[in-house]
Amino acid sequence: MSNILSFYLLPPVPLLGGVRGGFCLLDGVLESHLKFHSPLATMPLRPYLSIVYNTTNLDISGFIRSFVLDISITQRLTDSATSLAVKIRDDEMKFQQDPTFNGIGDSIDIELFYENSENDQKLSPGRFYLDRLELSSPPDVINLQAVNRPLNKSLRTKKTRTFSNTNLAGIVSAIATEHNLGLSGIRETVNFTNWEQKDKSDLTFLMDLARDFDHVFNFDSQGRIFFQSWEAIDNANTVRTFDKENILDKPKLRFTQSDSGTYRTFDAPYGTEDQTAALIDNFVFSTDRLRGSLNYETYEQARLGARALWRRSNASSRLVEFTV
Repeated sequence: MSNILSFYLLPPVPLLGGVRGGFCLLDGVLESHLKFHSPLATMPLRPYLSIVYNTTNLDISGFIRSFVLDISITQRLTDSATSLAVKIRDDEMKFQQDPTFNGIGDSIDIELFYENSENDQKLSPGRFYLDRLELSSPPDVINLQAVNRPLNKSLRTKKTRTFSNTNLAGIVSAIATEHNLGLSGIRETVNFTNWEQKDKSDLTFLMDLARDFDHVFNFDSQGRIFFQSWEAIDNANTVRTFDKENILDKPKLRFTQSDSGTYRTFDAPYGTEDQTAALIDNFVFSTDRLRGSLNYETYEQARLGARALWRRSNASSRLVEFTV
């Protein structure tokens, strides 16, 4: 087993001292889980919660703060949406009978921070949209589940069209403009002659583009489309280093390395003459070869395709988990 000396947290995942969270680095796939507990728990600093219900632009923080049992925020650098879950104790049925909390698709802005901390750091994960409501009893507990993707019909309506004589940035920008959304992230320079969106919603099409061309697709804290090259994230400057000695007294630390399900060589076909762009992973014991099913137009496209195949297949071969 490898000797783990330090861990690196890559942007844009936020981390605040004192907020309880767990992070796993899966060969470049970073997943974070942040959890904020109710003031009912004993903590050295006083946590503070701010929630603004945007449908009515109503600050409901003071109204619900003493009833909140748990808030969980899960952020992934994949095509999965950042999610929010808020559990509210509702023995007196104040919230169940309030029409404010019944709107699927309604938006919520949330901030978490320690009120009496020296740095007054805030976790501002941005705007979320109610996606699911759950009620369990006894005792009566409401679970509001939200995602940071706009739940509008236009993003989810299937369509067929072709993007001609453009590049990856042009395609993503055109879709963002069509839905009046901002755009962030660094895209690879790759050109397209004709790339078809066949019977897919724009949301699914962007997911597929990110998957097939080794990019991250999500929505950032400002509600913009975040479309970023994985290679740019791999080469980003380290923003925080976790030393092993400093986290051993915290539960939990685990490192796993496996070879099952990995491949040595990845082939992405392109053109009309059965040409391929190949990528070789010399850090696995496997000798298996994986060929992608998508046929790209050019070698530059296929090069990204081979890299995307590698990332999807070998990403879970090394796993680091710890809690801060």
